[in-house]
Amino acid sequence: MWRCWWIFALTAAVGCDTLGEFTTGDDDIYRGTIAGVDDPDNCPEGIDCSFIRRGFPSGVTLDLSFNPSEQYDDPGTISTSGEDCGPTFADVPLLPIPPLAHDQLGLYEFPGGGRIRNYMFVARPESGPLAGRDAMVFLSLIRGGNIEVRIVAGPGLVICDPADCAAIDSGQCDYFGVFSLNREAL
Repeated sequence: MWRCWWIFALTAAVGCDTLGEFTTGDDDIYRGTIAGVDDPDNCPEGIDCSFIRRGFPSGVTLDLSFNPSEQYDDPGTISTSGEDCGPTFADVPLLPIPPLAHDQLGLYEFPGGGRIRNYMFVARPESGPLAGRDAMVFLSLIRGGNIEVRIVAGPGLVICDPADCAAIDSGQCDYFGVFSLNREAL
């Protein structure tokens, strides 16, 4: 009996916080570029998009600050750079969705890819092409320390050329992007 208790106590004391290793601080951030090369066959009139990317230009970069232990309070922020018409997100807070704490959707799984945990947030930029609109942010912690982020705003039917600032600034364009992020020192 005592032997089992000591094994349990030792395991609890030495155990690691897998999610905590994904927390960023003042001296680091997660950063990565968007997936999808320019694919004019899938996009009307030669618009810069791909079958997996809408609204964002090829080569756009996403920065993420994140704290998994604050998922229902203040989980982090996202910012983009490398866009011809200015950033879509500029230190935009990830907004928690409190009912997910009590719903099975809050435990959704993606198959494959070594995902440890998945999260859903809303991002509501105050400026840029998505100002005042809600974008869904799906965040996956990947075994090995990387993070994958999917951003969805609109159903993807309004395809705009990311270099056409008049169309982008109209606020009517739909967005979809998949970003693979690695931790970087600031």
